[in-house]
Amino acid sequence: MLFLKQITLLLISPLVISLLLISASFIFKSAENGKAAKRLLISGFLILLVFSQPWVSDVLLYPLEHSREPYKLAEIVESDAIFVPACYYQTRYNLPEISRWHECSLQRLVQAKILSEKLHLPIVVTGGNFLADKTVSYSEKAKSLLEMLGVPSENIISIPNGTTTFSEFKALRNLFNQKRIITITSATHRIRVRMISEQLGIKSKIISVDFQSSGELKPFITTPSILALERVRKAIYEYLAITKHKMMMKIV
Repeated sequence: MLFLKQITLLLISPLVISLLLISASFIFKSAENGKAAKRLLISGFLILLVFSQPWVSDVLLYPLEHSREPYKLAEIVESDAIFVPACYYQTRYNLPEISRWHECSLQRLVQAKILSEKLHLPIVVTGGNFLADKTVSYSEKAKSLLEMLGVPSENIISIPNGTTTFSEFKALRNLFNQKRIITITSATHRIRVRMISEQLGIKSKIISVDFQSSGELKPFITTPSILALERVRKAIYEYLAITKHKMMMKIV
C-alpha cells in the first residue's frame, strides 16, 4: 500500500509529468516522428510553466483550505478534548530531535498546546508504527514533544494506533465516542477530515494549520517556483484522496 502511494505521489507531480513528456518527445524525434515530438515537447514545457506559477497553486488549494471561515472561540469552548492526527516524524539519520519533526506535525502540536492551555482540555494524539523505524510509535513521540513544550503528562492521551487518517479516527472513536472533539489538522486535509468524522459519527470542530496557500485569488505572474510545483502536487493528491473516500463510502 505504501509503495502504491509513493508511485501515485510521483505520477501526479507536474514536474515528473513534464519531464516524462519532454523525454518522450526526444524518443519520438529519434523515431523520426517530428510532429508528435513537437507536441509532446510543447505540452511538457507548458505544464512546467503553468504549474510552477504560485498563483495557479493558490487557485487549486483555495477550495481545500479557504472555503470556510476560521473558527471562533465560542464554537469550541464547550469541547471535551483536542485531537491531533499524526503527520510525520523522521526516525532515520543522525538528526537533532527538533529536525526530525515535519512542519505539519509541529504546527498541529503547538496549536494543540496553545488551545489546551486556553480551554483547559486534554490533548489526544494518535498514530501507530507507520514510520521508517517500525519500533517507534508516532503518538508516543508526539506525547514526548508536548511534554517538552510544557504540557503536563496527565493532560496528554496517547493512542498508539492508526496508520491512516481513517484508522486514527476509528481509534479515537473507541475512547471518545459521543464526545465533542476539536480536531487540529493541516488545512489541505480539512474537507477529508470532516467527511471521515461525520461518517464515523464523531462530533468534531476542525481547526486548520499548516496552510499551503495565501487565500488571495487576485491573478499575478512571477518567476517559476519549485515550491508551487510541490503545492500543486499536494492539491492534486488531496482531490484524489477525497474522490477515493467518497467512492469507498458509496461501496460500503
